Amino acid sequence: MGSRVWLITGASGGLGQALVGEVLSSGERVIAVTRDDEPLQPLTAAFPGCLRTVSVDITDAGALRPALDDAIAGFSCLDIVVNNAGYARAGPFEELDDTELRAQFEVNFFAAVNVLRAALPHLRAARAGRVLQISSLAGQIGAPGMSAYTAGKHALEGLSVSLAAELTPLGIRTTIVEPGAARTGFRTDWASRLPSSAALPDYLPVHEALARSAGAVGDQVGDPARMARALVALADMPSPPLRLPLGSDALAGIENARNGQLEELRRFADLSASTDHTKVN
Repeated sequence: MGSRVWLITGASGGLGQALVGEVLSSGERVIAVTRDDEPLQPLTAAFPGCLRTVSVDITDAGALRPALDDAIAGFSCLDIVVNNAGYARAGPFEELDDTELRAQFEVNFFAAVNVLRAALPHLRAARAGRVLQISSLAGQIGAPGMSAYTAGKHALEGLSVSLAAELTPLGIRTTIVEPGAARTGFRTDWASRLPSSAALPDYLPVHEALARSAGAVGDQVGDPARMARALVALADMPSPPLRLPLGSDALAGIENARNGQLEELRRFADLSASTDHTKVN
C-alpha cells in the first residue's frame, strides 16, 4: 500500500476521532494513540488493515517510544504526526495546586514532546513529513481562569516555532493549528471538574465567568468534522502555513490580540528603544 500514514494522538473522541475517520475515508492509514480504543472499533472494522490503535500513556516516554516504533514498523513508514491529545484544568491560578499545574503540562506539553522524540527519527530518515501541533486559540490569547491551559499551549507554540525552523531544511513542515471552541466534549470535561465555589472570595468573578462558559455547551461555533477536513487539506498543501486558526472565533480572537499587541508596541516604542547602548563616536 502506498497511502500515507498518519499518527494521531487523543484519537478516541472530539477532533481526534473526527480526524481519524476523515483520514481513513480519504484512503490513507492511521496509527491512533488513545487511552481507550473502544470508540474506534467501528472504524477498525470498516477499514480493515488501515487503522492500528496504540493504547499507551503518552506521558511515559519509556513506554511510548517502543509502542510507536512497533506500530510504525507495521505500516513501514510514517508521514504525518498530529499532536492532538490534551485537556484543560480550569480555575484561578492561586487556587490551582502544584500537582494540578504540573499534570496539565505533562499532558499538554511534555506528552507532545515525547511523541515528537519518538516520531522525528522516522521523518528525518525519510527527509519528508508533516507535523501538526494542535494548539488552541488559547495559545495566542489569555483568559481568566484558564492560566494552566493557556500556559501549556503557549509553551507548545514556542516549541513549535523553533521546531519548524529546525525541521524545514530536513524536508519536514510544521504547522501550529489553533482551533476555537468546537462542539466536542472538551468544555464539558473541564466544566465537570470545576469546584462548586471559590476558595478565595476575590476570585468569585472568575468562577462566575467559568460557570457561564461551562453553561454555553452546544453553542460553540466549531464543527469537528469540518475541522478534520481542514486538517486533511492542510496536509496536502505544498507550502503550508506556520499557523492555521480554525473557526471564525479563533480568527477574530487572534486578530484582536495581535492588533492590541501592535498598538501597545508602538505606544511604548520610545521607552523600549531607550535601553540601547549609547553609541560613542
